[in-house]
Amino acid sequence: MLLIVKKKEEVDKWKGMLCPKIKKKVDVHIKDSLRYVSSHAGGDKYQVECGPSSQHVVDLVENSCFCRNWDLTCIPCMHALAVIHLKEEFPETYVQTSLITGPKQWASLSNMLPILPPPLRKPLDRPTKVKRHKVGVPTQQQATRNQQEDTLTQQAALTQLPTALTHQQAALRQKLPFKRKPTTARWMPLLNSHT
Repeated sequence: MLLIVKKKEEVDKWKGMLCPKIKKKVDVHIKDSLRYVSSHAGGDKYQVECGPSSQHVVDLVENSCFCRNWDLTCIPCMHALAVIHLKEEFPETYVQTSLITGPKQWASLSNMLPILPPPLRKPLDRPTKVKRHKVGVPTQQQATRNQQEDTLTQQAALTQLPTALTHQQAALRQKLPFKRKPTTARWMPLLNSHT
């Protein structure tokens, strides 16, 4: 509640119709619009020349400009301010009070299909490794397959051949002593040969 009161006191100190940030933007646009040449094009439309090859059409009744900045921001662009300066009117009257309409005020399209997210894809990755299971315990695939088969095939699936040892099991098994094979010398020097 105190924040609302503080903001209201700040708003009461403002001078003019516009808040300070928008007033600063309008002042910058006014300085930039002084170099443009505007002329009446007929009806409510005006032509603004920005150089030898750039021209914009401004409509003050519909609050629109060819550059679309006035339509997007609801603050008159440089081209519109050049026309307002030509007509000798106040630019504050052309700033719209509500900037944009909310989603609730948007026109609904009944014939448009809803936008769906892209289909989910399996990311490119290394293939999953097959887990080694203990002897006598069926895997997940075997368990689902066994539910459909009769009891004789279920018992046969439980009596699998033992799988290879994991590295933990291999480390725990008893280490046998290393036996060296006898080496035979291919060449041996003679001890008693003094001839």
